[in-house]
Amino acid sequence: MAFTTGGKGVRSDINVTPLVDVVLVLLIIFMVLLPKLLYQTTVDVPPKSDAQPETQPTTTQLVVTISEDGKVAINDEAVSLEELPDKVRNLMAVRSKKLMFFNPADEANYGTVVKIMDICRGAGVKTLGIMTK
Repeated sequence: MAFTTGGKGVRSDINVTPLVDVVLVLLIIFMVLLPKLLYQTTVDVPPKSDAQPETQPTTTQLVVTISEDGKVAINDEAVSLEELPDKVRNLMAVRSKKLMFFNPADEANYGTVVKIMDICRGAGVKTLGIMTK
């Protein structure tokens, strides 16, 4: 075993072989994945319906209407804030679905609407729905 300690010293050129290997592997990966990235799934969207949904609530639905001045009505029957929890408890006692819809006026105070929702939630309503125009 002979070692040479020639006068060359340290080599300062860059070895590009590992760089070429990495670039070729990335090129192969992208060539394999490109057809899968371009594959598009067709979706059949149903046509837009011009039929208007039924706006009148059925008798099985409970709709709380809140006016601009904070007056509350359940299915068009006026209810004061003091008797609202008892009224809601009585209505929810006979129902299997604890669902109530809220139809606040556009100009109604947000804090009042949330307070009425909290009262109803505390009286046994599990699901709250907000009706929109």
